[in-house]
Amino acid sequence: MLNELHETGLMTHMPFLTPGEDGKPVLLFCQADVSRIWKLCAQTSDGRILRLSTGMPEDVCECSPTAWRDEVGWHVSFIAGGGKPNPLHRLYRMDGPTLDRLSTPVALRATRAGFVFRDRVVHADMDNLIHVRDSAGDYDIELPGAFIYRVAYRADRPDTLLISGQWQTEDDVFTLEYDLRTGQQNMIECDGHPAYKCTILGDQMLYAQRIGEQFEHRRVTAAKSVARRSVASAVRHQAGQVQPIATQPMGNCGCRDRSAPGGPMVTRASCVECVEKHLGAAYVLLTETRDGYAHRLRAIGHLHEAEDESQEWPELHNAIRAARKAYQINGTMPDWESLAGTMARTSAVKT
Repeated sequence: MLNELHETGLMTHMPFLTPGEDGKPVLLFCQADVSRIWKLCAQTSDGRILRLSTGMPEDVCECSPTAWRDEVGWHVSFIAGGGKPNPLHRLYRMDGPTLDRLSTPVALRATRAGFVFRDRVVHADMDNLIHVRDSAGDYDIELPGAFIYRVAYRADRPDTLLISGQWQTEDDVFTLEYDLRTGQQNMIECDGHPAYKCTILGDQMLYAQRIGEQFEHRRVTAAKSVARRSVASAVRHQAGQVQPIATQPMGNCGCRDRSAPGGPMVTRASCVECVEKHLGAAYVLLTETRDGYAHRLRAIGHLHEAEDESQEWPELHNAIRAARKAYQINGTMPDWESLAGTMARTSAVKT
């Protein structure tokens, strides 16, 4: 099934397997060249590859497809955003009799991760919370200390979520398999490594294997071996009972006016004002940590946010990343005066 994808030489990502009209697997995925502007594609059960028409501008990233089919036809959901002038990411849905005859996408809500399946809408805050909304009731799933990059489901077991992300205190990615009915949780490994943005259909598993230096330089790969480890990483709550650790500032700042060129799909637009807000929050939290308050995890989260918001400016980005890693690894407090100087130089160039 994957030979045709690999022959193109393009990067492939975010696989989703689902049964087609003939019962054979159909693969939805996203594809990009060196520009890393991802676009939705599908490989039909007969091996044909087609790009799903969304009508969106070429600078908009389209990712995280999921789909199901019923007597009416196909129902596809996906995440898209990152274009100019407004880089905000949203969850979209489109429907149609066939995958090459889908309706104009309808935006459902602002989010960077999520899907639609029948009457269930799932969306996630990047910082540790997944919101499940359906006719059976609303609730939230918390992964303390995690950045959430994708939420999908198993097409053959729709009540099983596949949650991919990265722990705030580690460099490794993960995929958590979470059964909404039983609460059973498993961390998944593919070929001896933590699975990332994988999809499962029956005994077949595909995942996004890293093949280059960039974090999102990946290729959809069939797992030769699969291992599961029972965990208790996620906690279920009533809807609204807990809040995300940190949220992206949505005020009148520069992130509405620029997008980090060539940045990975999971990152937001670069914004000096937002970087300053996150560094300020980290400074306050780390100062209080010295007085015995348990703010370490939140401070690391803000440092990561500042790192993520600064990718357009390599000097600032690298300085924040080095400070965050030094604090995570050995508890070294950031050199705030040095960071302030780098911020000032960046602001001067920006203006």
